[in-house]
Amino acid sequence: MDLPPQPLSVPFPVFGSRRVPTRRRRAALGLIAAAGAAATAPLWTVPFPPMTDYPQQLALAAILRFYDDPARLFRETYELWWTAPHSLWKLLVAGLAWLLPINTAGKLVVALSLAAVGPAALALCRQAGRPAWYALLPLALVYNSAFYWGFVDNLLAYPLLLAGIALTDRLLARGGLAEGRPPAFSSWLLLAGFTLLFYEVHLQFLVIFAASVGWLAVVRLPRPGRLLLWLSPLLPGLLLAAAVLGASTRPGVLSGYEARMRSFLDSVPVHRLPLSEKLARLPDLLFGDHPGPVRLVLAALLAGTLLVLLLPGRRAAPSRLPASPAAASSPGPAAAGPSRLGAARELLVRGRFASLAGWLGLAYLLLPEVSHSYVLVAERLVPAAAMVAVAALPPARPGRRRLAAALLAGLLVLQLGATLTAFLRFGGESAGLAELLATTEPGQNLAGLIYDRYAAGWRHAPVLLHFPAYYQALKGGRVLFSFAVFYHFPVRFRPGQGWDDLLAEWDDWNPRHFSFPRHGARFRYFLVRGEARQLAAAFGPYLAGLRVRSAGGWYLVENPRPARR
Repeated sequence: MDLPPQPLSVPFPVFGSRRVPTRRRRAALGLIAAAGAAATAPLWTVPFPPMTDYPQQLALAAILRFYDDPARLFRETYELWWTAPHSLWKLLVAGLAWLLPINTAGKLVVALSLAAVGPAALALCRQAGRPAWYALLPLALVYNSAFYWGFVDNLLAYPLLLAGIALTDRLLARGGLAEGRPPAFSSWLLLAGFTLLFYEVHLQFLVIFAASVGWLAVVRLPRPGRLLLWLSPLLPGLLLAAAVLGASTRPGVLSGYEARMRSFLDSVPVHRLPLSEKLARLPDLLFGDHPGPVRLVLAALLAGTLLVLLLPGRRAAPSRLPASPAAASSPGPAAAGPSRLGAARELLVRGRFASLAGWLGLAYLLLPEVSHSYVLVAERLVPAAAMVAVAALPPARPGRRRLAAALLAGLLVLQLGATLTAFLRFGGESAGLAELLATTEPGQNLAGLIYDRYAAGWRHAPVLLHFPAYYQALKGGRVLFSFAVFYHFPVRFRPGQGWDDLLAEWDDWNPRHFSFPRHGARFRYFLVRGEARQLAAAFGPYLAGLRVRSAGGWYLVENPRPARR
């Protein structure tokens, strides 16, 4: 027998609740916004941030912005795909680049992505009925492994995920899903719009957002028909993503480079790290893989803050919750079923954010690191899980509130100080690039030979690997390797323009495969990062006929007579 849904005995908290004075709400938002702005300070201390994929992403945005510029020669090499996924970051940067230099526009969008984590976390904390200062905790996690790998789409996705979860929970609460009311048309449109927005941000986070919406609906134990009605706004974004992924399997869609990469990943066994190693990597994934004890001290401060908030202590005697109207009107065994259903629903709803964060964390532990056509996907879930988990922390007990706040303040200050120090050091390491690029002509071909792709501040992310793409972002032309070889970006190579013959023998990851007699004729410039002996070995006797300039740890080699584009 289908039991009638029971109303919850405790009302859902709604962010923006009138129970919180407007002045206090504004003060909390001001504090979080100021902390978010301060967290972006390291970005503005260096001309080029230590982010692996950022130069390639910036180059795609430059192609969108300067596509018709005759000096940059983009139109003859690339074509635009405006409905591609993973486009929002590039579109925002390209739009801002009408007002700002392209690199400034890129750093500004990254900075806004980091700073937006605070207000988005504040919305989630208010929705969960948690103290506003809890929203400071996710700001300590914005310089995570995804940042140093340069996954700019992921950085944009983190605050959108927090805000989307808060919005979804609010809509489900106001829509009365547990009481069986259908979503209002405006609510349906909001969820559908958010889902389509994630299509433009990142397909993986589209799936994460859809799963989060599903979980927040399921824990309310609705009837199947009502559940499907509330999940229907997810269909436009999911169907669009499925169509794009399905189209990528058609012959001729993938570039030769991406087809070879997928074939290689399909040929290797699924790679899973042991559980102990996955747990040991958590500090690196949350704070970046700084050498030395910095990340461990940051992890200790984070663990101390959580322990102070989570450890049990003396509580006031809980008040007895009033019985639901249905239970009061139907005493005895006949009411046992509805009463148990209402109690189960209430328990699930109370722990909805804790269970959601737990599922995200469990997915990281269970998913492989490399499986077929995706790499490093599982690692990106860790910061998202930690940020969502803030809404599941219990309110601080009066006797521990100051200690928890002091530990959190120490975590934020140390994290910002360590990041700022590492950026300043990186500024010295990478110095000279802007000076060399200023001497180049626009619209030429440039190849990178990056023998030394790591920096002292980070152990695993090859933050210098794609720095040759800064030439394309600032001057146009083309570089040896471009993200335009991938199907899921808004810029693609025109047929026959992808240099697949070169990439089959040599790419940015394999500078030692370069042979000047075989590969050098197409390029006007070569940007080399390495030692003088590596420069001499790469070009051999041909170096005497080339022009070489150097600055910092960089060499710019110019071929005065390139044979062809």
